[in-house]
Amino acid sequence: MILLQASQLNKSFGGEDIFTDVKIEIKTNDRIAIVGRNGAGKTTLMKILAGAESYDSGHFMRAKNINIGYLTQQMTLDAEGTVYEAMLKPFSHLIEMEKKLADITTYLAEESAQAGTPAYDQKLADFEKLQLQFETTGGYQYEHKIKTILTGLNFTPDDFNQKIDYFSGGQKTRLALAEMLIREPDLLMLDEPTNHLDMDTTAWLENYLTTYQGAIVVISHDRYFLDKVVNTVYDVALGRVSRYVGNYSKFLALRDAFYDKMTAEYERQQAEIERLETFVQKNITRASTSGMAKSRRKILEKMTRIEAPKLDNHSVNLQFHIDRESGHDVLDVRALEVGYKSPITSPITFDVKKQDAIAVIGPNGIGKTTLIRTIAKKLPALSGEIKYGANISIGYYDQKQAEFTSSNTVLEELWQYYPEMPEKDIRAVLGRFLFVQDDVRKIINDLSGGEKARLQLAKLSLENNNLLILDEPTNHLDIDAKEILEQALMTYPGTILFVSHDRFFINQIATKVLNVTAEGASLFLGDYTYFIEKEEERLAYEAFEKIEVAEEKPKTTGYEENKAQRKERRKIERALVQLEEKIEKYEARIQTIELELTHPDVFNDSQKSYALHQEMVGYQTRLEEAMNEWAELEEAE
Repeated sequence: MILLQASQLNKSFGGEDIFTDVKIEIKTNDRIAIVGRNGAGKTTLMKILAGAESYDSGHFMRAKNINIGYLTQQMTLDAEGTVYEAMLKPFSHLIEMEKKLADITTYLAEESAQAGTPAYDQKLADFEKLQLQFETTGGYQYEHKIKTILTGLNFTPDDFNQKIDYFSGGQKTRLALAEMLIREPDLLMLDEPTNHLDMDTTAWLENYLTTYQGAIVVISHDRYFLDKVVNTVYDVALGRVSRYVGNYSKFLALRDAFYDKMTAEYERQQAEIERLETFVQKNITRASTSGMAKSRRKILEKMTRIEAPKLDNHSVNLQFHIDRESGHDVLDVRALEVGYKSPITSPITFDVKKQDAIAVIGPNGIGKTTLIRTIAKKLPALSGEIKYGANISIGYYDQKQAEFTSSNTVLEELWQYYPEMPEKDIRAVLGRFLFVQDDVRKIINDLSGGEKARLQLAKLSLENNNLLILDEPTNHLDIDAKEILEQALMTYPGTILFVSHDRFFINQIATKVLNVTAEGASLFLGDYTYFIEKEEERLAYEAFEKIEVAEEKPKTTGYEENKAQRKERRKIERALVQLEEKIEKYEARIQTIELELTHPDVFNDSQKSYALHQEMVGYQTRLEEAMNEWAELEEAE
């Protein structure tokens, strides 16, 4: 089903075309990415599709009664009450049905209600109809759905009953995303949905969106996320919007192949034009060849000229250099405790060798930035030791550097640190970081976060340090700028220690991964994909070990275990066996009832149907209680 369709769509701003002649179509279950450089018009296009902004001309069609959910980068959940109360609002119709079902159940259970009377039969019929509607519209799943989505987006059960005003702006953005996912609109439009998510939460969102029932349109600078989620890419570049089938990596290959093809066709046509023009010039005045020359001139006049193909990116040779080589042993970190007053994690131990590129990862708030700031000598260590190798010179980049203010121009800001460099050399450095022509005259305070980040990286590139310590270097950068930074770091002859949530960037740069947890840190040899594989192997092994331990018969440990402990363990084991038997019995009865409810003689008999349904509800309650009790005993054992 076509949810939305646009053709010959045009949009301009301040007399300049943002894009022209756009054609786009969105169908149910489409997974679409809108990509392009910052300022190319991605968000403008999404706003037009969402109905949040007008267009100048063209044709636009939206399916009747389509439900659109549009999450902007700045959106926060603006609602009163607790988190759980806000998440219940999309299900008000189900809650109302629940109340009606409860009222009918109360009526039917009253002594005054007599079976076989018209009033009683009508209530039974109402119950059956309402119960079927309740079930088919997700009445038995909505509470589980709320908990699943909130937990997946990194909210704890304790958060559920907190007032929404209690949360930060980033958390409110996550709550807005949660509410939108719970609502399940026909068309889900997300502008940078991973901005406030850590790696684990982003991975959960990826998996959730792959099974989402509606269509999805997303803008994101997270290339790993795009590769996992989307199957169609619309590229906004140079005032045009082009469609490619495939994920982000496939799009890059197709775009570059199309560019190469068009370049080859353009060059062939230019060669043909030159050949024809040369012939005309040489032969137009000769009587014997004038006719042939005029014929070729007509061919030139009728020829449809191919425009020189362009890519909306910058092909630059950006490099980070070093003034002198470091020793082989760059860092030796032993039993290091970091924090401001008390340690954030257990002691951390690892070492760094020359030309290592180590990605520091871990959940938000675990202390990754604190760790690298301590290593960069920006914070004192609480305890432990950091040994620095021979000839080490540290270059440090902090993600907060992209928030600085200044009344200088871009050119002045860089020049003040290197006043002896000629202006043309300063301009050359800035050009490598995408500041070209009049961009160098921009005032710092007028720059975007991405532009400020690029300027700070330009400063860093001139320091020529042999150890780069980078805190979220890709924050604020668009995809083109990320790719340029990646290319520079991949050829950097020094050593890199960096914090990043950008899994694509980590895969490109990292030779090792340092995973920081509350228990300390573990070093893995390989990129992010390798780390994930090893983590999955570890979790699978731990699960296998638990199964083996559960299957082992309890052994008498003599002196290690006294008589009272053995008696308590046997008591728990007997209780577990009894509970398992109950659970099997309840599950079997529920399955039998579900089968009986499908029989025509039961389905068409409202009294039988009602009685069986009530029996099933009772068994489901007992089953849940038994399973909770089993889980508690299993944990106690």
